[in-house]
Amino acid sequence: MAKKVGMSGHNAGTTDPSERSRLRSELDALVAHLYGLSEEEFVYILTTFPLIDSFVKDAALAAYKLFAPKSADQQVRSLIAGGESAILEFKSSARWDLKENKASKAIEQIIVKTAAGFLNVESGGTLLIGVDDNGKVLGLEDDYKTMGQRPTRDGYENWLTTLLLGEFGKDSSPLIRITFHNIDGKDACQLVFKSSPRPVFVKDGNNEYLFIRTGNSTRLLTSREAVEYCKQHWP
Repeated sequence: MAKKVGMSGHNAGTTDPSERSRLRSELDALVAHLYGLSEEEFVYILTTFPLIDSFVKDAALAAYKLFAPKSADQQVRSLIAGGESAILEFKSSARWDLKENKASKAIEQIIVKTAAGFLNVESGGTLLIGVDDNGKVLGLEDDYKTMGQRPTRDGYENWLTTLLLGEFGKDSSPLIRITFHNIDGKDACQLVFKSSPRPVFVKDGNNEYLFIRTGNSTRLLTSREAVEYCKQHWP
């Protein structure tokens, strides 16, 4: 059995009593989470074993709390701490030009291109708006104030959805999920993109362009590159 789980043999296991106790507590806690037990339910189950020392039960409960799933806000905080990558991009805003101190269509187009880049790769990706390149949470207040009579999360989500689906087509809706998170008292907007079953183009006048995510940036493909990329990814 030891060899089946990757150990060299049964003697390679942990023999120290305190370490074995810690591992058992962690295993009990993980099993409790796998069965979907609430903390109250787990505490009750522990009380039904009167012959088990209380310190063992306390250790199991402490491990249960340690391994508790992170909230959505905590997960986003962890994403930010990890920095930008091939599947994660930060944008300070989606509409407000922080340098010019005004709303800008150019900023909107950057969001559209970034979204297209994620949709056009197999991995998809995540875009966090309201976070600068260094991972500092700026919030969405500047963007909110451009929403007219609906300077709220709902108004912002509606505007973003209209912007993206107007560019990519309504059939792209199932590929885009928008959520909001409170990080240190400031809103951040998370957009999660699934890989598209067809190439997603960005319009510019009468022309259409193909963007993809490469490394931690979004890249415009030349006409020849776009043709070859489409052949390979959507044969």
